[in-house]
Amino acid sequence: MIPLLFYIFLKKYHNQIRLVKNSEISKLISTKFYLILLSCMILLLLIPIVSKTQNQPLNYKIVQGGDDIGWLKLEKNITGKTITLLLVSEIKTRFFFLITMCAKETSTYENGKMIYSSQFRKTNGSTKLNKQTRFIAEKYEVERNGEKEVLIIPFISTNLLCLYFQEPAGVSQVYCDNHESFVKIIKTDDGGYKVKFPDGNSNCYYYRGGICTKIKISHTFYSAEIILKP
Repeated sequence: MIPLLFYIFLKKYHNQIRLVKNSEISKLISTKFYLILLSCMILLLLIPIVSKTQNQPLNYKIVQGGDDIGWLKLEKNITGKTITLLLVSEIKTRFFFLITMCAKETSTYENGKMIYSSQFRKTNGSTKLNKQTRFIAEKYEVERNGEKEVLIIPFISTNLLCLYFQEPAGVSQVYCDNHESFVKIIKTDDGGYKVKFPDGNSNCYYYRGGICTKIKISHTFYSAEIILKP
């Protein structure tokens, strides 16, 4: 539609310029006009493409006992009906010796359904987890360390990465990739949303304006907080 309108306008203007085509001034004006018109047309053609892609980054610090021990970065990209979530983190702490833990997680959704997720973790340079979940032939297939298994789960609409970008108001459960199962979400008295995992550990998520601002981590051997940076 836009190229057609420009063509009609260009043809009309060209006929007016042709009447004075012998003039050097008209030639200069005509050249500048075409350059400006071409630039505007390219810009207008790009606007629909750019507007379909949205990016939402979030940056957190990881705190334990009042000390910053790491960072966590998330990114949400929306292109059409496809949503991609990315988490990257690093933690440095001491349990008798220095421990450095790095993690990367991704999730991809199409039309509200998770079609792919991955978890990759290293501790002191050694790979501890490398797992992918794919939606293939109407079923979820998990691959971990070269071994594959099929999940008896027909549909996943929300996993833990989603909780960073959307408050789970009215949502009773969320999929946990690490445990390959759904876990309950319980509203707490202090306004948070507690997620308790099968191993007894738990996270409690807190929100402002729909975005997660803090996560309280309760682990068997430690506790920590993930806090959104201003």
